Amino acid sequence: MGEGFLIVFSVLFALFINNLAQNYQTKKKKEIALESILKELYRNSAIVENWKKHHTEISERLQDIINGKNDSLKNKLLEYENLELRFLTDNKSLVDAVLSDTAWESAKSSGIVSEFDYNTTESLTAVYNMQNVITDKTVMKILDLYFDRNSHDMSDLMSTLYQFGLRFYELVGQESLMEQLYGNAIKDLEADNSK
Repeated sequence: MGEGFLIVFSVLFALFINNLAQNYQTKKKKEIALESILKELYRNSAIVENWKKHHTEISERLQDIINGKNDSLKNKLLEYENLELRFLTDNKSLVDAVLSDTAWESAKSSGIVSEFDYNTTESLTAVYNMQNVITDKTVMKILDLYFDRNSHDMSDLMSTLYQFGLRFYELVGQESLMEQLYGNAIKDLEADNSK
C-alpha cells in the first residue's frame, strides 16, 4: 500500500511540476508578446504623429487654394501639363514610413493572444483594424485619385483639388482617431503586462 501511494504521489507531483513549468513558459511568452506589441505601438504612434502633421499641412494648402487664399500655389500648379503633387506635399513623400503589424500578427499566429486580457485584445484589434483602413483604403484612395487620368486634366483643377481636399480631411481625421486608439491600447497593454 505504501508503494502504491508513493507511485500516485510521484505521478501527481510530476504533473504538478510539469503544469508549473508550462504556466511559466506561457507567462514568459505572453510578456514577450506584450512587450513586442508595445514597442510596435510606440513606433507606429510616432509615425502617425508625423503623418498627421504632414497631412494636415497638405489639407490646409488644399483648403487655401479651394477658398481662393493661395493663388500663387494654384498658378504654380497650372504652369504644368499634369498635376504636380509635389507642390502640395512640399516635395515630401505622401507616406514616408510603413506602419508595422508584425508583433500583433505573430502573437495571433502563436495563439498567445488567448492569454491577453479582454480589454487588451479589444484595444489591439481596434488599433490594427484602423491601421489597415488608413493604409489599405484611405491612402490608396488618394493614390488612386492621383493616378486617375482625369485628375491630370488641368482645365478641371479645382474639382480635382476639391476631391483631394476631401480625402486628406478624412485621412487627418482617421490619424487623430489613431492617436487616441494608440493611447488606449498602450494603457491597456501596460495594465495587462503588470498583472
